Amino acid sequence: MTTVVDGRAVAVTGGGDNTVRVWDLSTGERVGAPWAGHTNAVRALAMSVLDGRPVVVSGGDDDTVRVWDLASGSPVGGPFHLQADNVEALAIAERHGRRVVVTGCYDTTVRVWDLETRQEVMAPFRGHTGPVYAVATAVLDGRWVAVTGGDRTVRVWDLDTGDPVGKPFTGHSGHVSAVAVAELTAGHLVVVSGGYQTTTRVSDLATGLPVGDLPGSADLEAVTTTVVDGRLVAITCNSNEPTIQVWDLKTADLVGELFPQHPRTVHAVATAVVDGRQVVVSSCDGGSIRVSDLVVGEPAGKPVRHDAAITAVTTTSVAGRPVAVTAGDDETLRVWDLDTGDQVCRPLPDTTGAVTAVAATQMDGRAVAITGGKDGNVLLWDLALGKAAGSPLTTHLRPITAIAADDTGDPPRAIIAGDDKTIRVWNLRTGEETGNPRKSDHRWVHGLATTRLDDQPVALLGRWGGGFRVRDLTTNRDTGFQTTGSNGKPVRLVAATIADGRPIAITTNDDWRDPPLKVWDVATAQQIGQLSAGTVSALAAITVDGHPIAIAASHTTVSAWSLATFDKISPDLEFPGLVNAVAATPQGHIVVCFDRDIAVLTATRSS
Repeated sequence: MTTVVDGRAVAVTGGGDNTVRVWDLSTGERVGAPWAGHTNAVRALAMSVLDGRPVVVSGGDDDTVRVWDLASGSPVGGPFHLQADNVEALAIAERHGRRVVVTGCYDTTVRVWDLETRQEVMAPFRGHTGPVYAVATAVLDGRWVAVTGGDRTVRVWDLDTGDPVGKPFTGHSGHVSAVAVAELTAGHLVVVSGGYQTTTRVSDLATGLPVGDLPGSADLEAVTTTVVDGRLVAITCNSNEPTIQVWDLKTADLVGELFPQHPRTVHAVATAVVDGRQVVVSSCDGGSIRVSDLVVGEPAGKPVRHDAAITAVTTTSVAGRPVAVTAGDDETLRVWDLDTGDQVCRPLPDTTGAVTAVAATQMDGRAVAITGGKDGNVLLWDLALGKAAGSPLTTHLRPITAIAADDTGDPPRAIIAGDDKTIRVWNLRTGEETGNPRKSDHRWVHGLATTRLDDQPVALLGRWGGGFRVRDLTTNRDTGFQTTGSNGKPVRLVAATIADGRPIAITTNDDWRDPPLKVWDVATAQQIGQLSAGTVSALAAITVDGHPIAIAASHTTVSAWSLATFDKISPDLEFPGLVNAVAATPQGHIVVCFDRDIAVLTATRSS
């Protein structure tokens, strides 16, 4: 729930820790101490006015409703004792000119209480056959009504008489857990309702007749409505989607998607205005609260994602614009404009099967990508034209495990490692192999990165015993230069960047006893630092505004570190799925790929 306190927008939240809390939406800081009084989880909140002052009404699993002074957080009077099991939902209305609290209860009843006297003002409404999970209130034909959801129905009740208004709204295939009322056109009120394993429906409040459905919006957790640029929209969150979806209620078109990066499914949404911007405030069962700009556009159509898990990502630029290049198990390569989120070209079908590795570089002023797949083939793509650029470079005997590209030398080259223990270097301009194929001295190479050493293009290959060795890209021969020591664990990931003219490398291995991320001065092959992280599943390094940073994913968490100070420079960002790949650009874009989805964050100098 959102409101304004002393001129600042705030969110009021209730949680499983039995408290109500207030948050400043501009700063993200908590306002005052938590409000304590409930003896079990707080499930429902509403705003009202009592004796001329704004109050918060809360209900939850302790079978009580409590009233709080919004400004001070102090209790106002004693609690309402419902004797109706848990309070699942509540809303504020008027009855005979007095403010009342309408509660939806776990015992299947709807109850109405005078806000000032704390007395129940009429007999419980009975009709639902299961818990009442959702309550909204509205004025219909001049009379206050309550709209409630539970079992598989939505019901409307006259708050003066307690009688049902019309017949129950039917058509839901699962229990209804969220409802909202909006004015679709002047005087025409509609109900947006949905819940577990059922479509989200839009119904006429007066008749109960269906107006339409929101396609693809099933398993509704919460819904609210607002007006953006003159357009009435419904904002929904679903248990099977990591995004918050924005729907045009007149057309039932999806007109926006927000990704608030919650660690779990979003279960509550509200809207507010913060510093002149319309925002969506969301929360999840894990306790996180996020604020996302509310932006709508044309119908979004199919969500921007792959059709199967993303396996690899890299970045480059096309026509001067930064792009992300993603590859996945759906056997496609996709190119995304990082400023607009649009696809630069149609999805490129990769005939190598599921793509296991990708790299990108510039060749004669145009962007190219190199992909490798499970069948061992390696393909070259022209990203501006959106098509293959020549024949396959090579055929390894087993899946490709790693690819890195270099455009600092002439000609531009790619180095490719396969599960057949073979490492090859290719001239991207001619398609000819540089030197002879080299066998890895170990079972595989999964970590590759390119950089410059002594003004020569080189590749850093993760060693089986830890650290890296250096390979000359002009000959595909080892230089003999490598880190010393061995811990018996192979390096799985390698990343590199240039800071103050010197190459820096980051490596990670599988040994839990060893620091997860080691930082190396490539010129001396000496370790210069370490970064504390969990088991690292994806790794990238980049220099932004002269500041070298590392980005690492550990399961569902992504963090950033300074490679100058080795300090963490970002909070742990939680994603709803396992992070498979990360990449970054010199402009400060951080690209995070999890399952089929892509999130783009921004690294700034201040961070």
